[in-house]
Amino acid sequence: MSYTRQRITNALFNQRFLLGVYIPLVLEFLVFAIYSAFRGTKLDVTWLIYLIIWILIFLAPALFFYIVSPMFIYFICGISKEYEMSLKKNIDSLFIFSDDIVGVSTKLKVKIEKSIEERLIPQLVKEVRGLYIDSYVSRTKESRKENLLSSFESLLLFSVIWAILAMANFIGVIILHYRPISFDFFILDRIDNPINVAIFASLFAIFIILSNIIAIYSIGRLRKLILETLPIVVYIDEEERIKQSNYIRALSQFPIESLVGERLLRKHSRRIDPIYQQEFSESLGEALRIYSRNQVAKQQAWRIYKPILDELKVTAEQTAVIKDRFFDSPFYEIARDVFSYEHEVNSLKTDIEYVKNRLKLWDEISEEEHATALVFLFRSTEQLFKSLIDRFGAPADIYTNFSMILNFLKDKGLISEKDEKAFDIIRKKRNALVHQSGRVISIKKKEIENFLESLERTLLAVEDHFKSEEKDQET
Repeated sequence: MSYTRQRITNALFNQRFLLGVYIPLVLEFLVFAIYSAFRGTKLDVTWLIYLIIWILIFLAPALFFYIVSPMFIYFICGISKEYEMSLKKNIDSLFIFSDDIVGVSTKLKVKIEKSIEERLIPQLVKEVRGLYIDSYVSRTKESRKENLLSSFESLLLFSVIWAILAMANFIGVIILHYRPISFDFFILDRIDNPINVAIFASLFAIFIILSNIIAIYSIGRLRKLILETLPIVVYIDEEERIKQSNYIRALSQFPIESLVGERLLRKHSRRIDPIYQQEFSESLGEALRIYSRNQVAKQQAWRIYKPILDELKVTAEQTAVIKDRFFDSPFYEIARDVFSYEHEVNSLKTDIEYVKNRLKLWDEISEEEHATALVFLFRSTEQLFKSLIDRFGAPADIYTNFSMILNFLKDKGLISEKDEKAFDIIRKKRNALVHQSGRVISIKKKEIENFLESLERTLLAVEDHFKSEEKDQET
């Protein structure tokens, strides 16, 4: 099948066209048919032929509305405004990263923020409409979110068209109370009984109300789904990212051997392997699509953003820090060099992002959640440091003692006394939580923040150490 023919077929049998646009029109003719049957109109073959002809005639306006539907959906959902508000709301998280930039003044930060709002954001928003229209036509619906997006687009189109038709029917019922309405192939008789008028009018009024409720709900879902499925710079909800990472990690840790036994597992591996492949392909595919879309969007945005920073005379060091943070923190890239497996990096990232998310609500969450955040952070850091000392061929007897691990890393020049103290505070509180169950441990927000800062400094020191090793090998 040629590409052009395939596009036409996809348009004709697309759920957005059939369910969203064409079916409401067909249902309107069925309403006429049901009404005529109740009124005693003889539905002969001629009447049926006329009905089919009119249904086919309405293919043309239905196709036209389908063609313009992406622009209609885009504007009725207010995607441009929604995207602009999202970017402005998360300027510091997406673009500036002022907490990480040494020496940036408040005055310079205000200038950067103003330039982003006036120059960068408008250009990013301007591109969204074209990206959405392209995706609307060429979408393959390989992912769950793309399927959801198409479904809510269909639901919105259906509800809007049906609301318009229900309004026309409501007005038509009022008119029919006073005079008949004539069409080429049948006549709608007057409705003399005011009770019947009230019943039909109420029915169509209910359709109008329900259609509007569905449309409003669909618009709310579409605003989020459209931005999440386009290759644009967008703030990614950490909670959702954590859930996705946890799901992938849970798949890899599923205790299938304990359920079916090693013997049965080998015997039925041909049946079991495809199940794992399907689950991993869906979840990993979704994660890969999100990552690739985000990176492509950031590459395009950086071409606009970099000249803005140059014009504002932001130093090369500050620009480098902004770029590192803009394309995701190097924190996890360094950790990737330390760990042997990618799932260990994902586990570290999941735990740390969870802790960072809890820090934002530290004063609002319970002591139990404070303790959970501490345990998660310590667990991941301990695993990271064990992998790190393994790179240096550390003695086997120090792996089970975190204090000895810290001393080893300190001797290697990778952590300072200040960092060792920050790590040790959390170590002691973690031990108290584990070995003294029931005891209430006060965990301060600043202690967790100091721990994270020390962890990042340690990884940066590790990166410098690895780079110096590479230079020594080259020479």
